[in-house]
Amino acid sequence: MLVENFRPGVMDRLGLGPDVLRADNPRLIYCAISGFGQDGPLADRPAHDQIVQGLSGVMSVTGDATSAPLRVGYPMADTVGGLTAAMMICAALNAPERGAVIDVSMLDSVLATMGWVVSNHLIGGVAPQTNGNETPTSAPSGTLQCADGPINIAANKDDQWEALARHLGRADLLADPAFATREDRKANRLRLRAELETVLTTRPAEEWARALNPLGVPAGAVMTVPEILAHPQVAGRDFIAWFEDVPGVGRGIEVVRVGAMVDGRRPSVAAPPPELGQDGDAILKALGYDADDIAQMRKEGVT
Repeated sequence: MLVENFRPGVMDRLGLGPDVLRADNPRLIYCAISGFGQDGPLADRPAHDQIVQGLSGVMSVTGDATSAPLRVGYPMADTVGGLTAAMMICAALNAPERGAVIDVSMLDSVLATMGWVVSNHLIGGVAPQTNGNETPTSAPSGTLQCADGPINIAANKDDQWEALARHLGRADLLADPAFATREDRKANRLRLRAELETVLTTRPAEEWARALNPLGVPAGAVMTVPEILAHPQVAGRDFIAWFEDVPGVGRGIEVVRVGAMVDGRRPSVAAPPPELGQDGDAILKALGYDADDIAQMRKEGVT
């Protein structure tokens, strides 16, 4: 298996393109990750995460009417492109006949994850819009203010809405024609949010979440990254690994592990991330090069 993320054409110029390598080994899985794919009018452009976020339309639907277009707060396009490549490689590893050339486009990968934003436009002719922290398909469903900060509540079904209103002591809202149906609540979502926040702002977000979830009303406080990493739900599931005396760092570090358990255990590695080139000699020796070969490569700048 080979993975590369040069611009299209670079590996061919180096004499290491898929045609050359697979002529020597037809079972090779060759995966090329690029911003826009191996062909098309944008193929030769350099790509960075934010460039792809902007071109894909992600930024145009992130934020609200006053803040959009807005960048997603982490390298989403890079991450989605990498995950797409990993899934395609796994599929190729399980194909009846081993060997493939995989062309992963970060732009295509992001568009494929945009769900109803793209499908509503293609199938229903609905123009994508910014909705801020409101879920456009239902109400009350979005971010509301509590005494100490925001909470996300997803009362998408009628029974959830009724349970929410009654628990907040606002059963009067159930008789208001403005909130009688799901469509009514969507049309009057801002007024509805204001009514609910008169009660929600009297108690902390986590206290509301603990009370609402057992009633069947999905709710969760809006947390910071340090807060959720320290939460028992994350800290208690072996998600964070600790390594002592990490090479090149001079101290211990914590790193996150993969987001899944296998047979009740978290996949992990035994050693911390290596320094640049730390394992180069061992890899070259495993490939059959002796000490003189390796020394000559280092002298010539090959490695």
